[in-house]
Amino acid sequence: MSVADLDQSLAAAGELLRSAGRADLADRAQAARVRAARPNTVVCIVGEFKQGKSSLLNALIGQELCPVDDDIATATLTLVRHGEQADAVVRYVGDDEPKAERIAVDEVATYVTEHGSTSDRRIERVDVLVPSPLLADGLALVDSPGMGGLGAGHASATLSFLPFADGLVFVSDATSELTAPELDFLAIARERCPDVVIALTKTDIAPEWRRILDLDRAHLDRRDLDIPIVPVSSALRQAAFTARDRELNERSGIPELIQVLAKRVIGPAKANAATRAAGETAAMIRSTESVLRAELEALTDPAAAERLREQADAATQRLETLRGGSARWQTVLGDRITDLSSEVTHRLRGRVRETTRIIEEQIETLKTAEQWDGLAATLQSDVADTVTEAFVSIETGRGSIRAELAELLAADDVIGPSESRQFDVLDTASMWRARDIDPSESSGGRAFRTGITGLRGAQGGVLMLGVSSQFLPQAAALFIASNPVLLGAGALFGGFQLMDDRKRKLQQRRQGARTQLRSFTDEVQFEVMNEITQFLRSVQRELRDEFIALIGDLQTSWTAAAQQAQQTLAAGEQAATERAAGIRAMLERGDTLAAGLDELAGGAA
Repeated sequence: MSVADLDQSLAAAGELLRSAGRADLADRAQAARVRAARPNTVVCIVGEFKQGKSSLLNALIGQELCPVDDDIATATLTLVRHGEQADAVVRYVGDDEPKAERIAVDEVATYVTEHGSTSDRRIERVDVLVPSPLLADGLALVDSPGMGGLGAGHASATLSFLPFADGLVFVSDATSELTAPELDFLAIARERCPDVVIALTKTDIAPEWRRILDLDRAHLDRRDLDIPIVPVSSALRQAAFTARDRELNERSGIPELIQVLAKRVIGPAKANAATRAAGETAAMIRSTESVLRAELEALTDPAAAERLREQADAATQRLETLRGGSARWQTVLGDRITDLSSEVTHRLRGRVRETTRIIEEQIETLKTAEQWDGLAATLQSDVADTVTEAFVSIETGRGSIRAELAELLAADDVIGPSESRQFDVLDTASMWRARDIDPSESSGGRAFRTGITGLRGAQGGVLMLGVSSQFLPQAAALFIASNPVLLGAGALFGGFQLMDDRKRKLQQRRQGARTQLRSFTDEVQFEVMNEITQFLRSVQRELRDEFIALIGDLQTSWTAAAQQAQQTLAAGEQAATERAAGIRAMLERGDTLAAGLDELAGGAA
């Protein structure tokens, strides 16, 4: 599919809609054009402590943004995206409403390190805008805290983030081969986010990096993991920028990594955005054509003009009723949100209860310090998976509810029967067809069988980063990846290192562990249930506002069509003839554009 062809078609569609008197739809077509050109693509950079994650992010964007000193480590989620002017915002979480504080970009390091800010407030994340050519097409990079042996809370939270991300860059330095825990992590990550790339860092200080590269590839082959490995040197990249040395830049491996990301992550994201933009714009054209055909019929048949006026009056009244809070679709929306809330919360409580029971049983068998640590990691992973599944289920439910509402409205004969009308005036289903979320399950071995494939990228038309007024799936992922409650299980049993095997002490430790376990799971449920409630409210508001806006669009269309036809007929036969000729030209142009957009959408898919 040609990007230029799509852009031209979307631009032409906007002009057509504007000439048809639908400036509102023309603006939407322009918005779809912008989204297709710059889809929001989220890539998460993860790895163990001191593997070179922050240095790699700096090398990718060509700026010294994140701290890279040997004696400090990143401890706060950092979101980096494009901005014409450099800017940074620190987001805090407290007992009251979330707070945001704008800071200078050169102060970012102070807030994202393990020492953090001197403020008593707890930092959730830091959002950064930088003018970077790499990020200009909508790419957003997430610099995550180091995962500390892949058994700490951040590892599980990162895995839970992945269903909402478009890609993952796993950082492992070239001084040693991939470890078993790293390979285990990659195996799970590959299931949750198909687009995974390994960056083999620090090749400039590892003379045996080629041997390590071969060993890592052999490890991946034995696990049947098709993950590309790109050797890179952030230091060489920085030296290349300083010396303006093109050859040195190529040797750094960063350009190759960018090419791999473009092919495996950015390219597919653009294709998905193009598909949605083409499908939505084609639906808008067809909706407008329906009204134009009715107007054309009125212009060529005086009796039809009167029917159009009557139909438009009836449609306006019926649509106004549909906009009211007592409309059947709004009742269905409320009922389905309630059902979804009950289903998700019941499943969440059941999963947490089952996890608690299993962990309590395992506590009775633990004897060594290593077993305690392993059990804490298991608890962390299970709880993070449970929370993620809840948010994924809500987003999948959103798609199902949207589709049901569209079909419900499409089934209503809004303007009444008409033997002469051979088209569906209220084509709500087609307006939303391109926005449905694929409910199909992924193939065997997937961690979640709740529509993750369809979920990823489904909200590509909405900015993920820096939007605090809407709680989107990506924001749910940020909640998972930065919530201290979900990150706290790693230290849950930290006070239970076994000094001896005396039965009394062992029983005391087990009882203490059970107490802390219940306290932890209760706190998780309390905090997550609050977030789920807010999320569901935002889903209901969003769907309500979207369909009310759609109904308002139809009201505008039919009122304008009736008025236009009446005015043209009153102006005389010549005016009616000219208007009819103009409508025929718009219909012909619209048919061509809609067919072309359908073809482009099919090619992108």
